[in-house]
This record gives sequence, structure tokens and C-alpha cells, in this order.
Amino acid sequence: MKKKKIKNPLIRRIPRELLGDWKKYLVVALFLILTIGFVSGMYVANESMLVAANEGVTKYKLEDGHFELDKKADETLLSAIETGTKADVKQYYLDKAKKELDEKLDEKAYPEAYDEAWDKIVEEIDDKYADAEEKYELNDPDFTEVPVKVYENFFRNEEEDYNNDGEAEGNIRVYAKNDNVDLACLLDGAFPEKADEIAIDRMHADNVGVKVGDEISVSGQRFKVVGLIAYVNYATLHEKSTDMMFDAIKFDVAMVTQEGFDSLHKTVHYSYTWNYVDIPADEVEQKAKSDDFMKALLTQVVCDDKELEDYMPRYANPAINFATDDMGSDKAMGGVLLDILIVIIAFIFAVTISNTIVKEASTIGTLRASGYTRGELVRHYISMPVIVTLLAACIGNILGYTVFKNVVVGMYYNSYSLPTYQTVWNPDAFFKTTIIPVVLMLVVNLIVIIKMMRHTPLQFLRHDLKKTKRKKAMRLPKWSFLSRFRMRIMFQNVTNYLILFVGIWFIGIMLAMAVGMPETLDYYKSNVSDMMFTNYQYVLKSYENEDGDIITTDNKDAEKFNMTSLQHKSDTLDEEISVYGIEDDSRYVKISDLSALKGNEAYISASYADKYSLSVGETVVLDEKYENKQYEFEVAGIYDHSQTLAVFLSNEQYCEIFNMDSDAFTGYLSDSEITDIDDDEIATVITEHDITKMCDQLDHSMGSYMTYFQYLCILLSAVLIYLLTKLIIEKNENAISMTKILGYENREIASLYLLSTTIVLVVIDVVSVILGVVIMKAVWRIMLFSYSGWYAFRISTMGYVKMFLFILIGYLLVMVLDFRRIKRIPMDQALKNVE
Repeated sequence: MKKKKIKNPLIRRIPRELLGDWKKYLVVALFLILTIGFVSGMYVANESMLVAANEGVTKYKLEDGHFELDKKADETLLSAIETGTKADVKQYYLDKAKKELDEKLDEKAYPEAYDEAWDKIVEEIDDKYADAEEKYELNDPDFTEVPVKVYENFFRNEEEDYNNDGEAEGNIRVYAKNDNVDLACLLDGAFPEKADEIAIDRMHADNVGVKVGDEISVSGQRFKVVGLIAYVNYATLHEKSTDMMFDAIKFDVAMVTQEGFDSLHKTVHYSYTWNYVDIPADEVEQKAKSDDFMKALLTQVVCDDKELEDYMPRYANPAINFATDDMGSDKAMGGVLLDILIVIIAFIFAVTISNTIVKEASTIGTLRASGYTRGELVRHYISMPVIVTLLAACIGNILGYTVFKNVVVGMYYNSYSLPTYQTVWNPDAFFKTTIIPVVLMLVVNLIVIIKMMRHTPLQFLRHDLKKTKRKKAMRLPKWSFLSRFRMRIMFQNVTNYLILFVGIWFIGIMLAMAVGMPETLDYYKSNVSDMMFTNYQYVLKSYENEDGDIITTDNKDAEKFNMTSLQHKSDTLDEEISVYGIEDDSRYVKISDLSALKGNEAYISASYADKYSLSVGETVVLDEKYENKQYEFEVAGIYDHSQTLAVFLSNEQYCEIFNMDSDAFTGYLSDSEITDIDDDEIATVITEHDITKMCDQLDHSMGSYMTYFQYLCILLSAVLIYLLTKLIIEKNENAISMTKILGYENREIASLYLLSTTIVLVVIDVVSVILGVVIMKAVWRIMLFSYSGWYAFRISTMGYVKMFLFILIGYLLVMVLDFRRIKRIPMDQALKNVE
């Protein structure tokens, strides 16, 4: 007869434990479900969108890069560029010089004079070629030919009036519809088919309230919006590659028919895109090919008497890469956030189990004496946290693929111009939001439980579970009895308070972001007038018009200035720095000793000094963007009234350093709008919006979420405090019961236990708020160091107070529950547990 296996009675105890303390396990489970669900949704949404973005490279024919010329290239130049070879710059100089000499001197009539002039020209060309050789790295031994396919992708920068009130609400970059490169994903409506039809960016349309069927004005010309699109090369609406932040409110990209494009009047930007014939394997190879192609392109452009005005390879284009890079960093941050929270919850479980083992020491000793092994008891006590975590992870993943995925997708579509996507199964999400949390929970609790189970059965029966025994109680100051009692409570719960500190500290970091980011944005938006030295900076294409006359204005506020862009190169970022040449006694850039600067001495903006930790006396090295040339400037002072990263020189210095005529200038500074210069002669206008566009966009994309994040932090702090204060009260149930027997009222008992925790929590709150801000400032600095521009993290005194109160609010909610818990402890609890 087969012997029936006896079922382990400890297994039947698990459901009873779960039901007996269901409130605690429900709070923990809900916390884990929400956290795991959101992170799982982030993983799923990220992976699905990244797959769509990667497929879009081929599907929508994404460029490998683009460049812009000052004039339209003919077929001969485009064919030469497509070869990826360098032009013979020296021969170009010789041919050009010979043509000019032939126009001035007849070789047959004056052979000796001609030969003498030619020899002199050749000597000059040798010197000129030597400069070009260094400038364009003509003899670079590592150069490799890079054959490409080049496509026209011209655009016009127009003014957009989506309210049709005659006032420009922003800028719109208009492209003609093409089938060759940088195609668009249609998200709603249809592509334009008629000259008066237009398709605009979906994200911009959502932000400004434009829908399919509406009409907008483009530089005064009416177009009907027939479609909402997402260009593959504008995943974020960066107007310029040097912009620190995209701008989906004041900047738009659009598609019209070729007929509609020809009907517009703004200057055509002769932009050309290229794709490599041999596809690079990775970003490293992309960079190598891009560097070689730029060297070849420069020579071909120079030899065709044109200028390269912009060059942007795909790997360095923020409009293409910002969204995917940001989603990748979000995913990494979400994983770290989840792991930290799981570890905190695991320690709370560990402390709970440790207290339970102490409370049930007699039972455990009896079971061990009856033949139960350490392994059986370890498995029993480890089962509850693992079961709760596993169930929460499974439910969280289900919610992640359904509810939270849509929440994350909505957040991304609110910030980025992304194509349509399909949800894909993400094994990485399952591993990081299910396997890792369960393993972390298992490991942390296993360490604690195994350590507790090392005691002998006799030690359990005697409640002798402390390895170190204190012969005498710690001597306390001669305070009142209640004060000393509270102090004892604090010392007895040091471990719980340490875990509480770690949890609140982590919440403090999140609160620093939730409170500090809106305050930082508000500060810069409200103080922008103090951060600009002028309201308008008009940068001209040339200081002379087509007739050779100097471009002037009757605006009395206008003041000439010079400006060029150089690069500050670092391991993280090659950042654009504006170098200004300012007139003496300028009414806008008020630097008293600017005219006294000599040689390479210069002032730098406070933002530049802050970002790169520069001080007076140091030397900064800046590079030409498209040339192998460097400039060194010695910092003579710091100029506060400029939010841009800039270097300030006297105009005399500027012209000398950059080899310009003394009467040449780049444009005009003005506090009022200049209306008497033709738009075709203006390259760009820098206004207040260019300074605040990052703040406006971040406020639009994340401002509302920061409020929700503040509420989340209050709830999170309440959950952590609830779990830990519950442990403290449960650990002291016998003592609380005894004080009731001695005649103390619930209010007096609460003053002992709750006031002790309140004192500790207030201290933890203050320290966590300060440390949270310190860490957030460091994180903010690291984060912004990888972007162009600079905004220092700022938080006001009221911001510190808000952070402190948010955590305190969470505790006050819990304190009400703790008081009710104390009231429910019966007086006979102490009598039942007398050993």
C-alpha cells in the first residue's frame, strides 16, 4: 500500500498570514504594481517606437546627412561631389589666376612681362595653397574616398500665422513634396495635391490647435491644411542644429506641392541631402565617412566658387537623434528607478520578517526541536515577499502592455514628431520588470532570514536572538521620564529609521526635480530681459547688397556688430560659441574696459564660464567648424547680461583676429524692430524667443507632469512611512499594551511613539530635502552638459519649503492611521505574551 505524503502545515499558514495582514500587503502590492506597470509600459513603448524609428530609416529614406550652399549647384558640381573625391585645389587656383592674367595682359604682345607676372602669381599661389592645404587637410594620409548619392531638398523659412489674424505666430520651414529622400509619415488626412494645400507637422498642430481642414497663412499666403505628418528627419522640431532644445510651439515644418513651393517668396535655402553608397556599419564608421566626405565636399565647393553654409551628418543631427536618445535614457532611468524602489521595499520586507521571527521565536524554537530544518523555515518566511512581488510583477506587466504603454506613448507624442508604430513583444521588459525585482526581493530577504535562522532551537525558545548583549542600558541625560522613554524608542528602531531615511532621501531627489524644474524654467522666462543685452540681433548675409552698397538702416536704436560661430570641443560635445565684435562705448554690451583689451584678451558670458568652470586668467581654445584652425582667448572678465555662450571682443580686435576690413560688420543690434532692411538680405534674427524656447518647450512638454509627479512623491512618501511606522508600532505592541494597563491614555501613548517618529522624520525630511537638491543640481549639470547652451538649476527658498511640506503631508496622512492602530491594541496583549 502506497504511503500518503503528509502535507506541510506551514504551507497552509501562508494564506492565513496574507489575509491576517492584508492591508500591508495590499499597499505594498499596489505600490509595486504601479511602479512595475509604469516602467514596463515605458520599456514596451520605447521598444515599439524605436523599432518603428529603425524601420523608418529605410521606409522613409532617411538622409545620411545634409549640407547647404550659398548658391544652387549645377549638375557638374553635384556629379563631382557624388564621387567623394577631392578637387585639385592648386590647379583651381592656377586656372583662376591664369584667366584673370589673360584678361589683363596679352601673352603674345608682352611675353616677358607676362612670364614675370605669372612667376609672381605662382609664388603667391604656392603660399595660398599651403594655407589651403592646412585649412582643408588636403594631404591627409588617412583620407578615403566616400562616394555618395546627392539629392536636392530645398526649403524656405516662412512666417506662420495659424490664427489668421495677420500676426506671425512662428516660423514654418516649407519643403516641396518629393519621393527621393526624407519622406514623411502621414498621420491624419492626406498629402497635398494642389498648390494651395499644405501638410504640417502633427505635434506642432496639436500644440497650437490646428486640425485637418483648417486654413493657415504662410507669409500672407493662405493654405488649406489637408494632412498632419511626421518627417523622418524631424523627429524633434529643432530649427537649428545648435539649438539646446527643440521648439514645437513656434517652429513648424510643412510639405507643399512644387507649384505651391514656387509660389512662396522667401529666400530658397539650397539644401542637399546625401546617402552613402556603402552603408556604414555603425556610428563610428558614420563619423569616419562624414569627416572624409566633408574634406572632399569643401574642396569641390571651393573650386566651384561657392560657399558651404551648413554641414550636418545624421549622427550629429539633434532633429533626428534627440528623440531616440531621450527614449533610450528614459528606459535606462526607469530601470534604475525600479531597482532602487524594489531594494527599498525588499529591506522593508526584510525588517518586517525579522520582527516576525523575533515575535515568533518560541514557535520557531519548538518547530526546530520537532524536526523542522532551517531550509524549511527559510522557505516559509521567504515565500510571502516573493509571492507578493511575483503577483505584482505579473499584474504590472499586464497593465504595462495595456494602460501604461498608452500613457507613455501619449507623453512621447506630446513631445516628439514620431511616426505610427505597432506594439512589439519586449523580452527585455519582462526580464527587467519581473525577473530582476523577484531576484532582488529574494536575495535581500534571503540574506536577512538565513542570518536570523542561524540561532539554535534553544536560543529561539529563550528569545536569545541578539549576538551582542548590553550589560547596562545606555545612560541617558537626566531628562523627564517621557523624554527618556522617547529616546529609548528612537534607539530601538534605528534600523527602521535608516531605511526610512534612504527612502525619503530618494523621494527628496525626485521632489527636487518635480519642484525645481518648473522653478528653473519660470526663473529664466521671467528674467530673460536681464539676460539679453539687446532685444534684436539682425545677422545679415553680407554687409553689402548686390550693388556693392553698404546695407544701412534709419532705426536710431541700431548699432553695428560683428559675430561668428566657433566650436568649444570636448569629449561630450562640440558646442557652438558665439564670438562678438562690439563697438567701443556700446549702448548694449556695457563692458567698461572692452576697448582696453589687447591681443587675444576677451570677456566671456557668465553662462559660458559657469558651464565649463572658467575663471579670469584662464585660456579657452575655440575651433573653426569647417576648417582646421584654432583660436585662443585669454579670459579677462565675465559678462553677466548674456544667457548665450559667448565671447566678447572689441571690434578692432575682432577684425584683426578674423582678418576682416575695419569697416565690415555682421549685422545690427537693436532694442526695437528694424523694418527698412530687405528680408532677403537678413540671414537670421535672434530675439527673446531664441533665448526662452527651451524653457517654453520643456514647460509645455513636462510642466503638467511635474505637478502629477509632486502628488506621486507625496503618495510614495506616505507608503514608505506607513510601512515602517507600522513595523515600529507592531514591534512595541507589548509595551503599548503594558502602558495602557498602567493607566496611560491613547493620547499619551501616541505622544510617546508618534512624537518620537515625528521628531526623527522631521530631521530626515530636512536632511533629505537638502541632499536631494544637491544631488539634483549635480544630475542637472551632467544632463545639460551633453546639450548646447546652459541653464543653471535653480530652486527658491519656497521651493525648499514645498519639498519639506510634501513629505510632511505624507507623514500626517499616515499618523492618523497610526493613532487608530495604537487605539486598537488591547490591554491584555501584554498579559498574553508574558514569557
